Amino acid sequence: MASHRRPRQVSRARVSVLTAAAATVVAISAQTAAQAAPTISTKDAKTQVDADRKAASDITEQYNTAHSQQQALQARVAILQDEIARQQAQMNGELANLGQIANAQYSTGEVDPTLQLMLSSDPSTFLQKAASQSELTANQTGALEQLVAQEATLNREKAQAAAELAQEQTLLQQMSSQKSAALAKLKHAQSVLDALTPSQRATVGGGYGSTPSGGSYNGTIDLTGISAAAHTAMEAAMSRIGKSPYLWGGSTPAGFDCSGLVMWAYAQAGVSLPHSSQADESVGTAVPSLADAKPGDIIVMEHGNHVGLYAGNNMLLNAPEYGYDVSVQPMSYFGGIVAIRRI
Repeated sequence: MASHRRPRQVSRARVSVLTAAAATVVAISAQTAAQAAPTISTKDAKTQVDADRKAASDITEQYNTAHSQQQALQARVAILQDEIARQQAQMNGELANLGQIANAQYSTGEVDPTLQLMLSSDPSTFLQKAASQSELTANQTGALEQLVAQEATLNREKAQAAAELAQEQTLLQQMSSQKSAALAKLKHAQSVLDALTPSQRATVGGGYGSTPSGGSYNGTIDLTGISAAAHTAMEAAMSRIGKSPYLWGGSTPAGFDCSGLVMWAYAQAGVSLPHSSQADESVGTAVPSLADAKPGDIIVMEHGNHVGLYAGNNMLLNAPEYGYDVSVQPMSYFGGIVAIRRI
């Protein structure tokens, strides 16, 4: 039978020694971890984060441009495919008509050699041979020439569709590569921010929670005196303040990038805009200066890499960047104005 012994009690003195030793180990481990933790100055952190965000912003613009091109190609290819189907149906109809004539002749015991040749050989090759031998009637010549023209058009359109489909695939691969690169930049920027203290992080992050001189926002935006489209767009965008996060390439309430927010907001008013801040430089009509701007006007900034909706009083309603929700911020947070456009 197994022996069951009561465990031997550890003396108080030994417990004290063990506790002290454990505390020492913890203290040494903490000190080692503190020494091993990477240190970075606020200035260097800001330089790194700004560079990463700038690179991500540039890539985002390239992505949005490629995405717009890809959508245009999809529409073009769809049109081509519809035209190819129409042309093929028309050719099939012409061949069916010739087949009916052949059947009618066959019922009488013989088929015109010319018609038989037309149905059994390549139309363009037959046209060359038969025409040189004067084997075609005027009606047969006209029907065959029409088939040859249709065949040429169909082949040309098929080749064009194939080329554009290949181009679309290249754009899709390009967008995938660009998205991965941008997300890597943003991830690195976030890792730099995570290593900072809260006060450092606020400084490096740009202080989007505060309102420095150059603009103010009290939670309301005056929408009087603007167009119906601008009014609807502003109300839509305002409904997402503090609710929709920045999302790279996003264009829905689940998440927006800067041009995605502008595009979505105006889409609620039935206005179609490109998903590109640089393309936004030429939409609508130009507004001479910021002094002439009204809420709802599209403001393109930072060399064309950022866009938002003017909110009055030198404020911008926008999807700022990674880590922030749709917000209203002073325009002084961003680079110089490139264009002001009114829808």
